[in-house]
Amino acid sequence: MNKAATFDALAPAYDTSFTESCTGQAQRAISRKWLQPLLSRFAGGLQLLEINCGTGADALWLANMGHHVTATDASPVMIDEAKRKDALQTGNPSFQTCAFEALQTTFPNQQFDCIFSNFAGLNCVSPDDMPMLAKQFYALLRPGGYLAVVLFGKYCVWETLYYLLKANGKQVGRRFTNKKVLVPLTESVTQPVYYYSIKKFVRLLGPLQLVQTKPVGLFIPPSYLEGMMQQHPRFFRSLVQLEHSVGSASFLSALADHSFILLKKEVL
Repeated sequence: MNKAATFDALAPAYDTSFTESCTGQAQRAISRKWLQPLLSRFAGGLQLLEINCGTGADALWLANMGHHVTATDASPVMIDEAKRKDALQTGNPSFQTCAFEALQTTFPNQQFDCIFSNFAGLNCVSPDDMPMLAKQFYALLRPGGYLAVVLFGKYCVWETLYYLLKANGKQVGRRFTNKKVLVPLTESVTQPVYYYSIKKFVRLLGPLQLVQTKPVGLFIPPSYLEGMMQQHPRFFRSLVQLEHSVGSASFLSALADHSFILLKKEVL
């Protein structure tokens, strides 16, 4: 099954299982919190390319803030869902089906102020393919432009503790490996995922330069703990408060469910 078909299978339930979940909304709010200072630097609005946009939640948010958004995803069903939402709102993003490997040919001679990838889309790219993708990013960014990525954390404390308590030794260290991990998206569909350390990811994205890292989901748990959080709403609210108040230390990024990573194309 190709990547587009893989995420086509996920699309119908994606908003219910993640976008509209309390854990998904809380983690998305944190990723936007770390992106916001960059957005604020561009008073006239960013020319922004979003990749792996899913069903368009971030693209619509960005467009409603006045930014000029081109949002892409390899899954045509995800793009159809995003266009359906767009018809119901006031934002004006452009949605287009486009796989990672086709970015530069899809947008020839175009450059953007920022490329944005939220919630682990780039974890679906193998280490062998990442340098070629990095070349596309470099060509698509204006001098001084930024790549903002939310990647899976390599050493997620929540996940380690959860699987230790379940006595599931096979899953405890699944993020620690440097090999691909087959992650179930539905009962019948799996996706190869690669868990990168921040250091390795930045090296593979060279010559883009690291600007900042921040944790996303240090206290807010992964989405597979949604049921538990709904059963204990007061506890969940406390976790969200902790995330906003003390969960900003860059050195803790790799311990969170996701890491916000900001890179820059330096002006030569």
